[in-house]
Amino acid sequence: MRLMITLRGTEGAVTLPLHYQQYLQGLIYHSLSDGSFAYFLHERGFRKEKRSFKLFTFSRLFGEHHVQYDAKTITFVDSIQWHIGTVLPELTQQLGEYLLLQPYVQIGDQRIIVERVETEKRSIDRSEIEIEMLSPLTVYSTYETVDGKKKTQFFDPSDEVFPHLVERNFHNKYEAYYGIPPSDRLLIEPVDVRKCDRVVTSFKGFYITAWKGRYKLISSPENLTFLYRVGIGGRNSQGFGMFRVVSRK
Repeated sequence: MRLMITLRGTEGAVTLPLHYQQYLQGLIYHSLSDGSFAYFLHERGFRKEKRSFKLFTFSRLFGEHHVQYDAKTITFVDSIQWHIGTVLPELTQQLGEYLLLQPYVQIGDQRIIVERVETEKRSIDRSEIEIEMLSPLTVYSTYETVDGKKKTQFFDPSDEVFPHLVERNFHNKYEAYYGIPPSDRLLIEPVDVRKCDRVVTSFKGFYITAWKGRYKLISSPENLTFLYRVGIGGRNSQGFGMFRVVSRK
């Protein structure tokens, strides 16, 4: 399920740090009224071997805005749209109730009014779709150097390992949730990805390279619906990998 949320500043414009994803993630966790579920999701998640998946994702904030590069801030001058997706009904219910019942929510140091919360229960009914990223897609591999340090390498959509890592990430998430591997492969192909679609952002001090743009996905409708709800690629719960369907075949 997805939530589509409309926000507005209590005093007009809303100014946030340019790298605001951690505040959105914090709002999601803060909204959870069930303490045991909140602890499970934040501290453990769904496991596949050593990997942990939270199985939710969210978009960037959309709305008329100005960027102050020197101050590293972004100011939204009117209403703001935000999208959240998950396969977890507990998360949808608790977050939706929290947003509807609060007179305002806190994002960073800004008080923000929740004007509207809409739900979407869409399922994908095709095996091939074209998507556009609502939050950028990040694909990476982490390994240990000879001196014992961990190093992360990010890959761009033209790299030959890019589709393989996207598919492996999907398999791990699917098996972590359902307990069995998916029966169909996932294929991804860039459709319209340009140099300007490259995004370097910071999440709690860690720099992440990710990509906007359009891609083609091929798999079973069930698998594509799962990805539509949880996101594609890595770091979904940090605000990466959410997409919208732009065409169907």
